[in-house]
Amino acid sequence: MEKTQGRGRPRAPSFKVEIPGDTQYKQQFLEKMQKVREILMRKMQTLATNGNVLETVLDFWLQNHTQGVGQVNPNVIMEKTDTKQDLYIVANSSLKKFLEIADDHARYCAKTLRITKTHYRGHVALCKLSCAGRGPHKYTWSSSPKLPDNKTYLANVRVQHGLIFSGMLPVHYMRFVTSAGIGLIGPKTRRQFLNNYQDFIHAEYKSSIEEALRQEIDTYDSIQEQSESPSSIDIMTDARHGWRKNAKDTSVVAIGDHCHKVLQCVHVTKAEDHVTQRHEKLGTQQIYEYIESKGVNIRVHAHDRNMAINKMVREHSPTVINQNDTWHGVKSVKKALSAIASGPKYKQGKSWHQQLEDKVEPVATHVHWSIRNCDRDADKLREYLANTVDHYKDIHDKCHESSRCRKDEKYEPGRITITASTAEMLLRNAISASTVYKHAKDFIYGKDTYYVESFNNTMNMFQDKRISFGDIQYNVRSELAVCHWNENVDRAYTSTWNPKQPKAPRRRKGKKIYTACTFGYRDNVWERFVSSEFEM
Repeated sequence: MEKTQGRGRPRAPSFKVEIPGDTQYKQQFLEKMQKVREILMRKMQTLATNGNVLETVLDFWLQNHTQGVGQVNPNVIMEKTDTKQDLYIVANSSLKKFLEIADDHARYCAKTLRITKTHYRGHVALCKLSCAGRGPHKYTWSSSPKLPDNKTYLANVRVQHGLIFSGMLPVHYMRFVTSAGIGLIGPKTRRQFLNNYQDFIHAEYKSSIEEALRQEIDTYDSIQEQSESPSSIDIMTDARHGWRKNAKDTSVVAIGDHCHKVLQCVHVTKAEDHVTQRHEKLGTQQIYEYIESKGVNIRVHAHDRNMAINKMVREHSPTVINQNDTWHGVKSVKKALSAIASGPKYKQGKSWHQQLEDKVEPVATHVHWSIRNCDRDADKLREYLANTVDHYKDIHDKCHESSRCRKDEKYEPGRITITASTAEMLLRNAISASTVYKHAKDFIYGKDTYYVESFNNTMNMFQDKRISFGDIQYNVRSELAVCHWNENVDRAYTSTWNPKQPKAPRRRKGKKIYTACTFGYRDNVWERFVSSEFEM
Protein backbone atom coordinates (compact mmCIF):
# COMPACT_ATOMS: atom_id res chain seq x y z
CA MET A 1 0.00 0.00 0.00
CA GLU A 2 1.43 3.48 -1.00
CA LYS A 3 2.53 5.70 1.86
CA THR A 4 0.76 9.08 2.27
CA GLN A 5 1.84 12.36 3.86
CA GLY A 6 -0.83 14.51 5.50
CA ARG A 7 -4.35 14.84 4.03
CA GLY A 8 -3.80 11.89 1.73
CA ARG A 9 -1.01 13.42 -0.44
CA PRO A 10 1.50 10.82 -1.69
CA ARG A 11 4.93 11.07 -0.10
CA ALA A 12 7.89 11.65 -2.45
CA PRO A 13 10.30 8.75 -2.62
CA SER A 14 13.45 9.28 -0.55
CA PHE A 15 16.74 7.64 0.34
CA LYS A 16 19.18 7.90 3.18
CA VAL A 17 22.91 8.62 3.18
CA GLU A 18 24.82 7.47 6.22
CA ILE A 19 27.77 9.62 7.31
CA PRO A 20 30.00 8.23 10.04
CA GLY A 21 30.93 10.66 12.80
CA ASP A 22 30.46 11.49 16.45
CA THR A 23 28.02 13.99 17.93
CA GLN A 24 30.39 16.95 17.59
CA TYR A 25 31.06 16.22 13.92
CA LYS A 26 27.30 15.83 13.33
CA GLN A 27 26.63 19.23 14.90
CA GLN A 28 29.29 20.95 12.75
CA PHE A 29 28.00 19.26 9.58
CA LEU A 30 24.40 20.32 10.25
CA GLU A 31 25.47 23.91 10.93
CA LYS A 32 27.27 24.06 7.58
CA MET A 33 24.21 22.58 5.88
CA GLN A 34 22.05 25.24 7.47
CA LYS A 35 24.32 28.10 6.32
CA VAL A 36 24.29 26.85 2.74
CA ARG A 37 20.51 26.39 2.90
CA GLU A 38 20.03 29.99 4.04
CA ILE A 39 22.21 31.33 1.21
CA LEU A 40 20.31 29.28 -1.36
CA MET A 41 16.97 30.44 0.00
CA ARG A 42 18.04 34.11 -0.33
CA LYS A 43 19.38 33.68 -3.87
CA MET A 44 16.68 31.30 -5.20
CA GLN A 45 13.75 32.90 -3.35
CA THR A 46 12.36 29.46 -2.56
CA LEU A 47 12.71 26.65 -0.02
CA ALA A 48 15.90 24.61 -0.12
CA THR A 49 15.86 20.99 1.00
CA ASN A 50 18.79 18.90 2.09
CA GLY A 51 18.82 17.44 -1.39
CA ASN A 52 19.12 20.92 -2.94
CA VAL A 53 22.01 21.73 -0.65
CA LEU A 54 23.96 18.55 -1.38
CA GLU A 55 23.25 18.68 -5.10
CA THR A 56 24.49 22.31 -5.33
CA VAL A 57 27.68 21.51 -3.43
CA LEU A 58 28.41 18.41 -5.51
CA ASP A 59 27.74 20.21 -8.84
CA PHE A 60 30.01 23.03 -7.81
CA TRP A 61 32.83 20.64 -6.91
CA LEU A 62 32.48 18.64 -10.13
CA GLN A 63 32.37 21.79 -12.28
CA ASN A 64 35.61 23.11 -10.82
CA HIS A 65 37.60 19.89 -10.41
CA THR A 66 36.81 17.60 -13.33
CA GLN A 67 39.43 19.41 -15.54
CA GLY A 68 42.98 19.98 -14.43
CA VAL A 69 44.46 23.46 -14.29
CA GLY A 70 45.85 24.56 -17.65
CA GLN A 71 43.92 21.94 -19.62
CA VAL A 72 41.37 24.42 -20.98
CA ASN A 73 42.18 25.51 -24.53
CA PRO A 74 42.42 29.34 -24.55
CA ASN A 75 41.74 29.54 -28.28
CA VAL A 76 38.10 29.55 -29.32
CA ILE A 77 37.46 27.99 -32.72
CA MET A 78 34.32 29.63 -34.02
CA GLU A 79 31.76 28.59 -36.53
CA LYS A 80 31.42 30.28 -39.89
CA THR A 81 28.14 31.87 -38.83
CA ASP A 82 29.91 33.69 -35.98
CA THR A 83 32.49 35.52 -38.10
CA LYS A 84 30.33 38.66 -38.33
CA GLN A 85 29.60 38.94 -34.64
CA ASP A 86 29.85 42.38 -33.00
CA LEU A 87 33.01 43.32 -31.14
CA TYR A 88 33.60 45.79 -28.35
CA ILE A 89 36.41 47.18 -26.22
CA VAL A 90 36.95 45.66 -22.76
CA ALA A 91 38.85 47.48 -20.02
CA ASN A 92 41.08 45.46 -17.70
CA SER A 93 39.13 46.46 -14.60
CA SER A 94 35.84 45.47 -16.26
CA LEU A 95 37.27 42.07 -17.16
CA LYS A 96 38.22 41.56 -13.50
CA LYS A 97 34.69 42.56 -12.50
CA PHE A 98 33.25 39.97 -14.90
CA LEU A 99 35.40 37.27 -13.30
CA GLU A 100 34.21 38.36 -9.84
CA ILE A 101 30.58 38.08 -10.96
CA ALA A 102 31.16 34.61 -12.41
CA ASP A 103 33.05 33.47 -9.31
CA ASP A 104 30.38 34.78 -6.95
CA HIS A 105 27.60 33.15 -8.94
CA ALA A 106 29.41 29.81 -9.01
CA ARG A 107 29.51 29.75 -5.21
CA TYR A 108 25.79 29.04 -4.93
CA CYS A 109 24.70 28.00 -8.46
CA ALA A 110 26.17 25.37 -10.75
CA LYS A 111 24.43 26.70 -13.87
CA THR A 112 26.47 28.58 -16.46
CA LEU A 113 26.02 32.32 -16.90
CA ARG A 114 25.08 33.44 -20.40
CA ILE A 115 24.78 36.80 -22.15
CA THR A 116 21.09 37.27 -22.89
CA LYS A 117 21.04 40.83 -24.21
CA THR A 118 23.63 43.41 -25.30
CA HIS A 119 23.32 47.18 -25.70
CA TYR A 120 26.07 49.35 -27.17
CA ARG A 121 27.25 52.74 -25.96
CA GLY A 122 29.85 53.70 -28.55
CA HIS A 123 32.59 51.07 -28.23
CA VAL A 124 31.26 49.82 -24.89
CA ALA A 125 28.87 46.88 -24.44
CA LEU A 126 26.24 46.71 -21.66
CA CYS A 127 25.47 43.04 -21.16
CA LYS A 128 22.60 41.32 -19.37
CA LEU A 129 23.77 38.06 -17.77
CA SER A 130 21.58 35.25 -16.46
CA CYS A 131 21.70 31.51 -15.83
CA ALA A 132 19.20 28.69 -16.43
CA GLY A 133 18.93 27.83 -12.77
CA ARG A 134 16.01 28.40 -10.45
CA GLY A 135 15.27 32.07 -10.29
CA PRO A 136 17.07 32.69 -12.64
CA HIS A 137 20.03 34.77 -11.41
CA LYS A 138 20.52 38.04 -13.31
CA TYR A 139 23.40 40.53 -13.50
CA THR A 140 24.35 43.63 -15.50
CA TRP A 141 27.93 44.08 -16.71
CA SER A 142 29.62 46.80 -18.82
CA SER A 143 32.85 46.31 -20.75
CA SER A 144 34.26 49.64 -19.52
CA PRO A 145 34.14 51.58 -16.24
CA LYS A 146 32.84 55.13 -16.08
CA LEU A 147 34.66 58.31 -15.22
CA PRO A 148 33.76 60.13 -11.98
CA ASP A 149 30.98 62.06 -13.75
CA ASN A 150 29.14 58.70 -13.97
CA LYS A 151 28.20 59.46 -17.59
CA THR A 152 31.30 58.94 -19.72
CA TYR A 153 32.85 55.55 -20.37
CA LEU A 154 36.64 55.28 -20.19
CA ALA A 155 36.92 53.21 -23.38
CA ASN A 156 35.00 55.79 -25.43
CA VAL A 157 37.15 58.63 -24.08
CA ARG A 158 40.38 56.80 -24.85
CA VAL A 159 39.23 56.08 -28.40
CA GLN A 160 38.36 59.75 -28.97
CA HIS A 161 41.70 60.77 -27.48
CA GLY A 162 43.47 58.48 -29.95
CA LEU A 163 41.31 59.72 -32.83
CA ILE A 164 42.28 63.34 -32.19
CA PHE A 165 46.01 62.69 -31.78
CA SER A 166 46.25 60.40 -34.80
CA GLY A 167 45.13 63.17 -37.16
CA MET A 168 42.57 60.76 -38.62
CA LEU A 169 39.63 62.38 -40.41
CA PRO A 170 36.15 61.74 -38.94
CA VAL A 171 34.99 60.05 -42.15
CA HIS A 172 37.94 57.64 -41.98
CA TYR A 173 37.11 56.83 -38.36
CA MET A 174 33.48 56.06 -39.26
CA ARG A 175 34.50 53.80 -42.13
CA PHE A 176 37.02 51.97 -39.99
CA VAL A 177 34.86 51.22 -36.95
CA THR A 178 31.76 50.31 -38.96
CA SER A 179 33.78 47.94 -41.12
CA ALA A 180 35.42 46.37 -38.07
CA GLY A 181 32.12 46.15 -36.17
CA ILE A 182 33.46 47.61 -32.91
CA GLY A 183 30.73 50.18 -32.33
CA LEU A 184 30.53 53.85 -33.28
CA ILE A 185 30.68 57.10 -31.32
CA GLY A 186 28.22 59.51 -32.90
CA PRO A 187 29.18 62.91 -34.41
CA LYS A 188 27.41 64.89 -31.68
CA THR A 189 29.26 63.07 -28.90
CA ARG A 190 32.60 63.50 -30.67
CA ARG A 191 31.91 67.20 -31.20
CA GLN A 192 31.04 67.73 -27.55
CA PHE A 193 34.16 65.89 -26.44
CA LEU A 194 36.39 67.95 -28.76
CA ASN A 195 34.87 71.21 -27.51
CA ASN A 196 35.90 70.22 -23.99
CA TYR A 197 39.22 68.58 -24.92
CA GLN A 198 40.55 71.53 -26.94
CA ASP A 199 41.23 73.45 -23.70
CA PHE A 200 43.69 70.78 -22.53
CA ILE A 201 45.40 70.68 -25.94
CA HIS A 202 45.69 74.47 -25.96
CA ALA A 203 47.25 74.41 -22.49
CA GLU A 204 49.88 71.93 -23.69
CA TYR A 205 50.47 74.06 -26.81
CA LYS A 206 51.05 77.20 -24.74
CA SER A 207 53.44 75.33 -22.48
CA SER A 208 55.34 74.05 -25.54
CA ILE A 209 55.81 77.44 -27.26
CA GLU A 210 56.72 79.21 -24.00
CA GLU A 211 59.40 76.63 -23.30
CA ALA A 212 60.63 76.96 -26.91
CA LEU A 213 60.97 80.74 -26.50
CA ARG A 214 62.95 80.29 -23.27
CA GLN A 215 65.28 77.82 -24.97
CA GLU A 216 65.75 80.13 -27.96
CA ILE A 217 66.69 83.06 -25.72
CA ASP A 218 69.16 80.91 -23.77
CA THR A 219 71.08 79.96 -26.93
CA TYR A 220 72.15 83.58 -27.46
CA ASP A 221 73.66 84.16 -24.02
CA SER A 222 77.10 82.93 -24.99
CA ILE A 223 77.21 84.64 -28.39
CA GLN A 224 79.37 87.73 -28.53
CA GLU A 225 77.25 89.52 -31.11
CA GLN A 226 74.26 89.35 -28.78
CA SER A 227 76.01 90.85 -25.77
CA GLU A 228 74.42 94.26 -26.28
CA SER A 229 70.88 92.81 -26.35
CA PRO A 230 70.66 89.32 -24.82
CA SER A 231 66.88 89.31 -25.20
CA SER A 232 67.03 89.59 -29.01
CA ILE A 233 66.44 86.54 -31.18
CA ASP A 234 66.46 85.57 -34.86
CA ILE A 235 63.33 84.06 -36.37
CA MET A 236 62.12 82.59 -39.63
CA THR A 237 58.49 82.74 -40.73
CA ASP A 238 56.23 81.37 -43.44
CA ALA A 239 52.54 80.99 -44.19
CA ARG A 240 50.64 77.80 -45.00
CA HIS A 241 47.17 78.07 -46.51
CA GLY A 242 44.45 75.66 -45.44
CA TRP A 243 43.94 74.53 -49.02
CA ARG A 244 45.38 75.35 -52.40
CA LYS A 245 43.17 78.13 -53.78
CA ASN A 246 41.53 81.07 -52.03
CA ALA A 247 41.83 79.40 -48.64
CA LYS A 248 39.63 80.35 -45.70
CA ASP A 249 42.36 79.50 -43.18
CA THR A 250 46.04 80.39 -43.06
CA SER A 251 48.64 79.34 -40.49
CA VAL A 252 51.57 81.74 -40.05
CA VAL A 253 54.40 80.15 -38.07
CA ALA A 254 57.54 81.60 -36.45
CA ILE A 255 60.50 79.28 -35.75
CA GLY A 256 63.58 80.13 -33.72
CA ASP A 257 66.76 80.32 -35.79
CA HIS A 258 68.86 78.40 -33.24
CA CYS A 259 66.67 75.86 -31.45
CA HIS A 260 64.44 75.40 -34.53
CA LYS A 261 61.30 75.12 -32.40
CA VAL A 262 58.00 76.84 -33.09
CA LEU A 263 57.69 80.06 -31.08
CA GLN A 264 54.18 80.93 -32.23
CA CYS A 265 51.62 79.70 -34.76
CA VAL A 266 48.86 82.15 -35.69
CA HIS A 267 45.57 81.14 -37.29
CA VAL A 268 44.19 83.79 -39.66
CA THR A 269 40.77 83.40 -41.29
CA LYS A 270 38.67 85.25 -43.81
CA ALA A 271 36.68 86.65 -40.91
CA GLU A 272 39.73 88.84 -40.19
CA ASP A 273 40.57 89.61 -43.83
CA HIS A 274 38.64 88.30 -46.82
CA VAL A 275 41.74 88.44 -49.05
CA THR A 276 43.80 85.28 -48.56
CA GLN A 277 46.97 86.86 -49.94
CA ARG A 278 47.04 89.36 -47.04
CA HIS A 279 46.83 86.67 -44.35
CA GLU A 280 50.59 86.20 -44.08
CA LYS A 281 51.21 89.87 -43.30
CA LEU A 282 48.40 89.93 -40.73
CA GLY A 283 49.69 86.78 -39.06
CA THR A 284 53.27 88.10 -39.01
CA GLN A 285 52.12 91.28 -37.28
CA GLN A 286 50.44 89.16 -34.59
CA ILE A 287 53.66 87.17 -34.15
CA TYR A 288 55.61 90.40 -33.63
CA GLU A 289 53.09 91.55 -31.03
CA TYR A 290 53.28 88.22 -29.18
CA ILE A 291 57.10 88.10 -29.05
CA GLU A 292 57.36 91.73 -27.99
CA SER A 293 54.75 91.14 -25.27
CA LYS A 294 57.18 88.61 -23.79
CA GLY A 295 59.87 91.29 -23.50
CA VAL A 296 61.89 89.87 -26.40
CA ASN A 297 63.19 91.79 -29.43
CA ILE A 298 63.54 90.44 -32.96
CA ARG A 299 66.98 90.98 -34.45
CA VAL A 300 66.94 89.12 -37.79
CA HIS A 301 63.76 88.04 -39.56
CA ALA A 302 64.10 85.56 -42.45
CA HIS A 303 61.29 84.59 -44.83
CA ASP A 304 60.80 83.40 -48.40
CA ARG A 305 60.76 86.92 -49.90
CA ASN A 306 57.15 87.92 -49.48
CA MET A 307 57.13 91.51 -50.68
CA ALA A 308 54.43 92.54 -48.19
CA ILE A 309 56.62 91.27 -45.33
CA ASN A 310 59.64 93.09 -46.75
CA LYS A 311 57.66 96.32 -46.73
CA MET A 312 56.23 95.73 -43.26
CA VAL A 313 59.66 95.15 -41.74
CA ARG A 314 61.18 98.09 -43.60
CA GLU A 315 58.49 100.60 -42.63
CA HIS A 316 57.19 99.46 -39.25
CA SER A 317 60.16 97.64 -37.69
CA PRO A 318 63.30 99.55 -38.73
CA THR A 319 65.38 97.92 -35.98
CA VAL A 320 64.75 94.43 -37.44
CA ILE A 321 67.17 93.12 -40.07
CA ASN A 322 65.10 91.77 -42.96
CA GLN A 323 66.52 88.71 -44.73
CA ASN A 324 65.21 86.54 -47.55
CA ASP A 325 65.69 82.81 -47.97
CA THR A 326 68.79 81.99 -50.03
CA TRP A 327 67.23 78.88 -51.61
CA HIS A 328 64.41 80.89 -53.19
CA GLY A 329 66.90 83.54 -54.31
CA VAL A 330 69.25 81.05 -55.95
CA LYS A 331 66.29 79.23 -57.48
CA SER A 332 65.36 82.38 -59.41
CA VAL A 333 69.00 82.70 -60.58
CA LYS A 334 68.97 79.11 -61.88
CA LYS A 335 65.72 79.77 -63.72
CA ALA A 336 67.24 82.77 -65.51
CA LEU A 337 70.43 80.82 -66.32
CA SER A 338 68.44 77.89 -67.73
CA ALA A 339 66.75 80.28 -70.15
CA ILE A 340 70.10 81.43 -71.62
CA ALA A 341 71.82 78.02 -71.52
CA SER A 342 69.49 76.18 -73.87
CA GLY A 343 66.73 76.81 -76.37
CA PRO A 344 65.63 76.29 -79.96
CA LYS A 345 68.41 76.05 -82.53
CA TYR A 346 67.33 79.08 -84.55
CA LYS A 347 67.78 81.30 -81.44
CA GLN A 348 71.29 80.05 -80.67
CA GLY A 349 73.56 83.06 -80.31
CA LYS A 350 70.62 85.40 -79.77
CA SER A 351 68.54 84.49 -76.68
CA TRP A 352 70.84 81.67 -75.57
CA HIS A 353 74.39 80.51 -76.24
CA GLN A 354 76.04 77.13 -76.41
CA GLN A 355 79.00 78.28 -74.30
CA LEU A 356 76.63 78.68 -71.32
CA GLU A 357 75.14 75.19 -71.42
CA ASP A 358 77.37 73.92 -68.59
CA LYS A 359 77.12 77.02 -66.36
CA VAL A 360 73.74 76.62 -64.59
CA GLU A 361 74.73 74.48 -61.60
CA PRO A 362 78.26 75.90 -61.18
CA VAL A 363 76.98 79.49 -61.14
CA ALA A 364 74.25 78.54 -58.64
CA THR A 365 76.93 77.00 -56.41
CA HIS A 366 79.00 80.18 -56.71
CA VAL A 367 76.00 82.29 -55.68
CA HIS A 368 75.61 80.17 -52.54
CA TRP A 369 79.34 80.53 -51.82
CA SER A 370 79.23 84.29 -52.38
CA ILE A 371 76.35 84.75 -49.94
CA ARG A 372 78.13 82.81 -47.20
CA ASN A 373 81.50 84.49 -47.70
CA CYS A 374 80.58 88.13 -48.25
CA ASP A 375 81.09 89.01 -44.55
CA ARG A 376 77.58 90.51 -44.50
CA ASP A 377 78.64 93.18 -46.96
CA ALA A 378 76.20 93.84 -49.83
CA ASP A 379 78.86 95.51 -52.03
CA LYS A 380 81.21 92.56 -51.60
CA LEU A 381 78.39 90.16 -52.50
CA ARG A 382 77.72 92.06 -55.74
CA GLU A 383 81.44 92.07 -56.50
CA TYR A 384 81.66 88.30 -56.11
CA LEU A 385 78.63 87.79 -58.33
CA ALA A 386 79.86 90.16 -61.04
CA ASN A 387 83.25 88.42 -61.10
CA THR A 388 81.52 85.21 -62.25
CA VAL A 389 81.71 86.34 -65.89
CA ASP A 390 85.46 87.09 -65.71
CA HIS A 391 86.12 83.75 -64.04
CA TYR A 392 84.53 81.85 -66.92
CA LYS A 393 86.46 84.06 -69.36
CA ASP A 394 89.58 82.63 -67.66
CA ILE A 395 90.39 85.98 -66.03
CA HIS A 396 91.09 85.42 -62.33
CA ASP A 397 92.48 88.72 -61.09
CA LYS A 398 89.45 89.37 -58.85
CA CYS A 399 88.78 85.78 -57.81
CA HIS A 400 89.04 84.99 -54.12
CA GLU A 401 92.53 84.21 -52.93
CA SER A 402 91.45 80.83 -51.57
CA SER A 403 90.15 79.70 -54.98
CA ARG A 404 92.04 76.99 -56.82
CA CYS A 405 92.23 79.20 -59.90
CA ARG A 406 94.45 81.57 -57.89
CA LYS A 407 96.45 79.05 -55.87
CA ASP A 408 97.19 76.42 -58.52
CA GLU A 409 99.68 77.55 -61.14
CA LYS A 410 98.68 74.64 -63.39
CA TYR A 411 94.96 75.40 -63.12
CA GLU A 412 92.91 74.64 -66.21
CA PRO A 413 89.23 75.62 -66.54
CA GLY A 414 86.84 72.73 -66.07
CA ARG A 415 84.04 74.47 -67.95
CA ILE A 416 83.71 75.90 -71.43
CA THR A 417 85.63 79.18 -71.56
CA ILE A 418 83.49 82.12 -72.65
CA THR A 419 84.91 83.75 -75.78
CA ALA A 420 81.78 85.01 -77.54
CA SER A 421 80.60 88.49 -76.68
CA THR A 422 76.97 87.34 -76.88
CA ALA A 423 77.53 84.66 -74.26
CA GLU A 424 79.29 87.18 -72.01
CA MET A 425 76.47 89.68 -72.36
CA LEU A 426 73.75 87.11 -71.69
CA LEU A 427 75.48 85.81 -68.53
CA ARG A 428 76.26 89.29 -67.22
CA ASN A 429 72.69 90.47 -67.77
CA ALA A 430 71.22 87.37 -66.10
CA ILE A 431 73.37 87.88 -63.00
CA SER A 432 72.88 91.65 -62.72
CA ALA A 433 69.10 91.26 -63.16
CA SER A 434 68.82 88.59 -60.46
CA THR A 435 67.11 89.27 -57.15
CA VAL A 436 70.23 88.33 -55.20
CA TYR A 437 72.29 90.95 -57.06
CA LYS A 438 69.71 93.75 -57.10
CA HIS A 439 68.67 93.26 -53.46
CA ALA A 440 71.94 91.97 -52.05
CA LYS A 441 71.30 93.45 -48.58
CA ASP A 442 68.40 91.00 -48.15
CA PHE A 443 70.72 87.99 -48.54
CA ILE A 444 73.98 88.94 -46.79
CA TYR A 445 73.21 86.90 -43.64
CA GLY A 446 72.74 83.71 -45.68
CA LYS A 447 69.53 82.68 -43.90
CA ASP A 448 67.61 79.53 -44.88
CA THR A 449 63.98 78.80 -44.08
CA TYR A 450 63.91 75.07 -44.82
CA TYR A 451 62.93 74.34 -41.21
CA VAL A 452 59.68 76.23 -41.82
CA GLU A 453 59.07 74.25 -45.00
CA SER A 454 59.71 71.05 -43.06
CA PHE A 455 57.25 72.14 -40.37
CA ASN A 456 54.61 72.64 -43.07
CA ASN A 457 55.08 68.97 -43.97
CA THR A 458 54.44 68.07 -40.33
CA MET A 459 51.23 70.10 -40.52
CA ASN A 460 50.10 67.82 -43.34
CA MET A 461 50.05 64.93 -40.86
CA PHE A 462 47.19 66.63 -39.03
CA GLN A 463 45.70 68.95 -41.66
CA ASP A 464 44.92 67.54 -45.07
CA LYS A 465 45.00 70.37 -47.61
CA ARG A 466 42.04 68.87 -49.43
CA ILE A 467 39.73 69.32 -46.43
CA SER A 468 38.00 72.48 -45.22
CA PHE A 469 38.06 72.25 -41.42
CA GLY A 470 35.96 74.20 -38.97
CA ASP A 471 37.76 76.68 -36.73
CA ILE A 472 37.90 74.36 -33.70
CA GLN A 473 39.20 71.41 -35.72
CA TYR A 474 41.72 73.64 -37.50
CA ASN A 475 43.07 75.15 -34.27
CA VAL A 476 43.33 71.77 -32.53
CA ARG A 477 45.17 70.19 -35.45
CA SER A 478 47.55 73.16 -35.76
CA GLU A 479 48.41 73.06 -32.06
CA LEU A 480 49.00 69.30 -32.17
CA ALA A 481 51.39 69.80 -35.09
CA VAL A 482 53.31 72.40 -33.07
CA CYS A 483 53.54 70.11 -30.02
CA HIS A 484 54.72 67.20 -32.18
CA TRP A 485 57.32 69.34 -33.96
CA ASN A 486 58.73 70.95 -30.80
CA GLU A 487 59.17 67.55 -29.15
CA ASN A 488 60.89 65.85 -32.08
CA VAL A 489 62.78 68.48 -34.10
CA ASP A 490 66.54 67.90 -34.29
CA ARG A 491 66.25 64.57 -32.48
CA ALA A 492 69.16 62.16 -32.52
CA TYR A 493 69.93 59.94 -35.50
CA THR A 494 71.56 56.53 -35.58
CA SER A 495 73.33 56.61 -38.95
CA THR A 496 73.41 58.22 -42.39
CA TRP A 497 73.36 56.83 -45.88
CA ASN A 498 74.14 58.38 -49.25
CA PRO A 499 71.81 57.10 -51.94
CA LYS A 500 72.50 57.98 -55.56
CA GLN A 501 70.03 60.61 -56.70
CA PRO A 502 69.89 61.14 -60.48
CA LYS A 503 68.08 64.46 -60.05
CA ALA A 504 70.72 65.71 -57.58
CA PRO A 505 74.01 63.99 -58.51
CA ARG A 506 76.14 66.59 -56.70
CA ARG A 507 74.41 66.14 -53.35
CA ARG A 508 76.81 64.73 -50.76
CA LYS A 509 75.09 65.52 -47.48
CA GLY A 510 73.40 62.13 -47.12
CA LYS A 511 70.18 61.10 -45.46
CA LYS A 512 69.91 60.69 -41.69
CA ILE A 513 68.21 57.71 -40.09
CA TYR A 514 66.47 59.29 -37.11
CA THR A 515 65.42 57.66 -33.87
CA ALA A 516 61.71 57.00 -33.39
CA CYS A 517 59.47 59.96 -32.59
CA THR A 518 58.28 60.45 -29.03
CA PHE A 519 54.76 61.46 -28.00
CA GLY A 520 55.13 62.92 -24.54
CA TYR A 521 52.73 65.74 -25.40
CA ARG A 522 50.01 63.17 -25.98
CA ASP A 523 50.42 61.73 -22.49
CA ASN A 524 50.59 65.23 -21.00
CA VAL A 525 47.23 66.20 -22.48
CA TRP A 526 45.68 62.97 -21.19
CA GLU A 527 47.02 63.66 -17.70
CA ARG A 528 45.57 67.18 -17.80
CA PHE A 529 42.18 65.77 -18.75
CA VAL A 530 42.21 63.02 -16.13
CA SER A 531 43.28 65.43 -13.39
CA SER A 532 40.38 67.75 -14.22
CA GLU A 533 37.92 64.85 -14.12
CA PHE A 534 39.01 63.61 -10.69
CA GLU A 535 39.19 67.09 -9.18
CA MET A 536 35.51 67.71 -9.84
